[in-house]
Amino acid sequence: MRLDTIPRIGFADPAEHLQAEFHWLEARLADHILRMRDDGRFTDDPMRGLFLSEHEVLAGLSGLPRQPEAHDPLRGIIDLRVQAGQPPPLYRVAQDFGLDVISRDALMIVVAAALDRRFQNAIGFAHNDVSRTLPTIGLLLDLLAPDDRNAALGLFSPEGLLIDNGLLRVADGQNAVPLTDRILCAGDRIVFAIAGQAGGIEPALRAACSTLDHSIEDWAADLMPLHLPQSRILVIEGRGDIGQRAYAARRAKTGGLGLIAVDFERAQSFSKDMHELGTALAREARLESCALLVEIESSESGHAEGLIERLSDLGIEAIFAVPPNLLDLRRTAAADVQRCALPEWEAPDRRGLWQRALGTRSGADPARLAWSTRLGPAAIAAVRQLPPENWEAASMATATRQLPAILELVKRAWLRDDLLVPPRVARELDELTATVKHWPKVVGEWGFGAGNPQARQCLALFSGPSGTGKTMAAGIVANEAGVALYRANLASVFDKYIGETEKHIDRLFSAAADAGVALLFDEADVLFGARTEVQDSHDRYANLSTAYLLQRVETHEGLVILSSNMPCNMDDAFARRLTCTIHFPLPSSSTRLALWEQVFPPQAQRCPDLDLAEIAAVFELSGGAIRNAALSAAYLAASQGTSIGMPHLLRAIERELEKTGRNPIPADFGSLATAR
Repeated sequence: MRLDTIPRIGFADPAEHLQAEFHWLEARLADHILRMRDDGRFTDDPMRGLFLSEHEVLAGLSGLPRQPEAHDPLRGIIDLRVQAGQPPPLYRVAQDFGLDVISRDALMIVVAAALDRRFQNAIGFAHNDVSRTLPTIGLLLDLLAPDDRNAALGLFSPEGLLIDNGLLRVADGQNAVPLTDRILCAGDRIVFAIAGQAGGIEPALRAACSTLDHSIEDWAADLMPLHLPQSRILVIEGRGDIGQRAYAARRAKTGGLGLIAVDFERAQSFSKDMHELGTALAREARLESCALLVEIESSESGHAEGLIERLSDLGIEAIFAVPPNLLDLRRTAAADVQRCALPEWEAPDRRGLWQRALGTRSGADPARLAWSTRLGPAAIAAVRQLPPENWEAASMATATRQLPAILELVKRAWLRDDLLVPPRVARELDELTATVKHWPKVVGEWGFGAGNPQARQCLALFSGPSGTGKTMAAGIVANEAGVALYRANLASVFDKYIGETEKHIDRLFSAAADAGVALLFDEADVLFGARTEVQDSHDRYANLSTAYLLQRVETHEGLVILSSNMPCNMDDAFARRLTCTIHFPLPSSSTRLALWEQVFPPQAQRCPDLDLAEIAAVFELSGGAIRNAALSAAYLAASQGTSIGMPHLLRAIERELEKTGRNPIPADFGSLATAR
């Protein structure tokens, strides 16, 4: 057949190309079976595979491999049609992974056995053993390189492109089988890719991988003009979202590639072995014609240096976005790896991003958005797809999503009128609220933050007896200032392992600053206790934790409220760092009366003889104790089926006094002793 007379018409679709490949494979298998018969290596005995005859053994030893036909017309026709049109998936995969002709054809044969059962029967026949219906290395060598088996054997070694890149693998349980008798198979991801029905990223990796859009990620290129070093593997160091995705998208687009973002923590659920994980990610990158952006957020994410080395060995374009000083590149032998650091975005820079996102639209305040959270380009790119009037809520939801579990939201259950405190305390609370509310204007627009780093912090100490309204005041200040308040779980902050407490503290403050939320430390004297003289190792490491906390508080941007009944136990070094100190005294008699009137709802049934003025004058209780006593009295009255009366309230007050360690006596009740 003269190939120059065949019309050069490309394949219409992958199915037509596979059909042609299957015809070629049918001819190869038929020719192989006939040659085996001619060489005496094939028998029709129904017991074949269970025993070997002398004739078969001698034929196998004396039979020489026969040369294939000088010219394979079917393969020539396929190659001509491929050249005339768009390369089909098999040829694209071969090109992307650098496969030679034998490796490409071997991949096609393995995929054909997975797609068409006819080939399984023919392969079993070609093996002269119907129990082996999948291709072995030996059969592939007989079909594709009968004249030079030894030279082609290396293509199927662990270092060969087919197996090293994860295109083919040795079937389970085959490692103890002689080399050429080992069965090769392909995963579903490869089979669907060759069939032209690729469904995107492998299902086992989808939870950790996502395909990014260049135009969405790099939407403000002129505001991020940084030029990154040119290397196959680039490590970008920086805290949080500071443009890593934008730079990665720009780099991938320049190279004509797409971009796959990889969540490193989630990817380890696929495999903690960096060699195996790197092979899978590299395979996805080549199949999708993408570069990789590996995002690492925590220092507890395992040793990513092994992943860098594996991707470098496979020649994959990859960017690693990591916190500063997380990776030690000296632990990897990877070549062509460079490191660079990105500067953090300040509030004026973030305002420029929000202003660019807003454009000519209205409904959002770029300045408030820039100062309320520290969202970066990637997060703003997602938020800007929404209507501007929803941006503030969406940005807060995005920011708080990253808060650690040791922070608990304090629900906004109080209003300013609910807090009854002396005028001096009320004035100081108003001043603190004004500081937090107008912090963006004073520190940002008016420039007070440029020369005074402490202007960006707001550390307040609320001291006073228990139940005087410190926690309630913290919630009201945060509410009026327009920020969410989160309480730190001190039990989760402390850790028995050395260095872990400092990690929890850093994670807590960093997440709070990024989300723009206020922090509340109840019983702060426990965490902020005074440093002591070192007597043993416990004192030493406790002092280290306090010293680190001092340093971290001083650099924190945002509102931090410390609440303590015993401020004298706190370290003196905190005094210089405090923005304000507010003492909450026990309420006066008039304030207690107002509190008693406030705690009883209008619908509560009270007896006419309930003299709240007398109770307020006799008992010096805190607001918290008053609230508890009123609730206990209500339960006592409800259990007796009566209205709330003086005996119920006095009994509840007696319980509150007992909580303080006092054993009430009649003198404590004054003129109300007879009403008990």
